[in-house]
Amino acid sequence: MTSRGTSSATTAAEASRAGRTETVVTSRGIGMTSAGVAVTVLGVGLASPFLTLIGIAVLSCAAIAALWIAGSVQVLRRRYRAARRVIVPFPLAAGSPGTVTVDIEAIRPTSLVPGLDIREQAAAELTGMRPTTASVSRARGLVSLSYSLHPTTRGRWPLGPAVVRTADPFGLVWADTPVGAEEVVPVRPRIVELPAAGGSRIDGLEQISRGARRASADDAAVREYRHGDDPRRVHWPSTARRGSLVVRADEHAGRPPAVVLADLPPAGDDLETAVGATASVALAVLADGHAVRLVVPGREPSRRWAAEARDEARIGVLDECIDLTPAQGSPSEALARSATSLLDDGAGSLVIALVEPRGAEDPGVRALSRSGVTGRTVALVRQGRHAASTRDALARGGWRCTSWRDLDDLAQAWADVARATERA
Repeated sequence: MTSRGTSSATTAAEASRAGRTETVVTSRGIGMTSAGVAVTVLGVGLASPFLTLIGIAVLSCAAIAALWIAGSVQVLRRRYRAARRVIVPFPLAAGSPGTVTVDIEAIRPTSLVPGLDIREQAAAELTGMRPTTASVSRARGLVSLSYSLHPTTRGRWPLGPAVVRTADPFGLVWADTPVGAEEVVPVRPRIVELPAAGGSRIDGLEQISRGARRASADDAAVREYRHGDDPRRVHWPSTARRGSLVVRADEHAGRPPAVVLADLPPAGDDLETAVGATASVALAVLADGHAVRLVVPGREPSRRWAAEARDEARIGVLDECIDLTPAQGSPSEALARSATSLLDDGAGSLVIALVEPRGAEDPGVRALSRSGVTGRTVALVRQGRHAASTRDALARGGWRCTSWRDLDDLAQAWADVARATERA
């Protein structure tokens, strides 16, 4: 296993293309070739047939080694053209282990595959800089390589190709022949499950701002039954009146959309924690029935993920978080622009902001404070030197604020949001 750096996913057969073989002459090969040349020249110079024959014999060994390697590589390319890689789970998540199985198939699966020396290249972000031991199994026409992954950082990292190493009997030359293609493996951020009560209480912000009572289940809209609907959602009084099956419409249909604003710090461990927190909060709000849109200062806002298609939305949020990066240029100015757009375009939305401890005088914090006038705004301020003044500035603007430090205490901060909203 060489460190360069899927549910499951399997590589496509057409992705298995022959790559470039790397051939290396060993120190023994260099020494023998040099000695052969020197002895041959010496034998010719001294007119000594014996020395000349010895030199030619040594050079012949080097030539045989080169021919051996060339022939072995050609045989490998003809017999083993396809490699399929299965990654479980797929995509991977930072901090959670995974497994990889690489199947190398012979073109003619009629005999046992010989003892190939197989290796796999992987980015260091996928292996966690750990030494990796692979297990190899063989069957007729097939050799399988299995090993573990320990992804540490979200992103998209290279994996593969599988490499078969061949060497000559004299140990003068070896060659690495790739089988199959390199893949780019996505790694999602680490997330934590947040209590559903937080999302439910955040929904109460909308009711607080309107002074309205939330509709009961009996007031829910109904629609015709469709194949696949949960029988428990059948609305029997309406079914009796209409004479045909009807079900309650989505119980969350009346909930307002939500915006999750991620004020990301510069690259580093804090950035990975902030992205994981953003994803965790977005999924919690989505699970409570709100459509969710991610807003990152300095980037175009994401699409709005609908709560009705929850599985698709969950996957979309996680995949979107793989590529989140902090704003280029001044992060405070980017935050100020995003805060202004919230006032202009997000007046009807719940807003949950994850804010860095920038201080009350920061332009971004001042602009964000002004956007709290809608009364449907919650801020989770990361603990730090200026966290207290940041919270105070936002609270004066109408934000409901709580603090968090890392993913391990994010659930407690989310519960604090629930209690603060309930008291309101």
